[in-house]
Amino acid sequence: MSRVLSTLVVEDVPLASDKLVSLLQAHPDLRVDATAASVAQADALLRSRRFDLLLLDIGLPDGSGMALAGQWPTLAAHTIFITAHAQHALQAYALGAADYLLKPVDPDRLAMAVARARRLIDPSPPAPTGERLAVRQGQRTDYLQADQIDYIDMAGHYACVHVGGQVHLLRESIGQLAEQMASAGLVRVHRSVVVNPHRIQALHERRNGDAMLQLSDGARVPVSRTYRAALAQALAAR
Repeated sequence: MSRVLSTLVVEDVPLASDKLVSLLQAHPDLRVDATAASVAQADALLRSRRFDLLLLDIGLPDGSGMALAGQWPTLAAHTIFITAHAQHALQAYALGAADYLLKPVDPDRLAMAVARARRLIDPSPPAPTGERLAVRQGQRTDYLQADQIDYIDMAGHYACVHVGGQVHLLRESIGQLAEQMASAGLVRVHRSVVVNPHRIQALHERRNGDAMLQLSDGARVPVSRTYRAALAQALAAR
């Protein structure tokens, strides 16, 4: 059984802090042991005890959460940044951050970030790679390699797995598939879309931080601002 991760939440807006703590209650392998509303409070807590995981806002009343993470390089790799601003994502990943989420926090996206941090903190035993999808075709089951998949989107209650012009249907949620295929490099870019980064040819900006991806097969899929940081990380790792 995985050990429970001692967690520090750093957020200066009380309602946002309470909401984040509430979302984290859905993760029994994680325990929020303290909260802080400033760089000074967080620094004092980090000096007084050991935390496994840090959820950290960037814009704090007395300084930058980014600067705070830089002062704790070991913990920086176990930090999930949570902010309203997408422009700090590259700096966060340069520090070695586990993930970078945009407000308002999506529960599924938070679950992916926590899972990623867990793998960094406790890398063994290894998690299943999820590199293949089993798809029933009548009496036959096909096993799709992750690198064959162009993208996955939703149609009603079914996930549509697009592979070289063919579409395979699965009765699974997009959240389950995103988590399963994350270790194989596929990335969630929208509440209803998962993409293979190697199929991306262009990104077209839209309003309010949203965008449209053009894929190598000609398909166009949406990107929401909530997932822009995850997409940036995936493209940097290609």
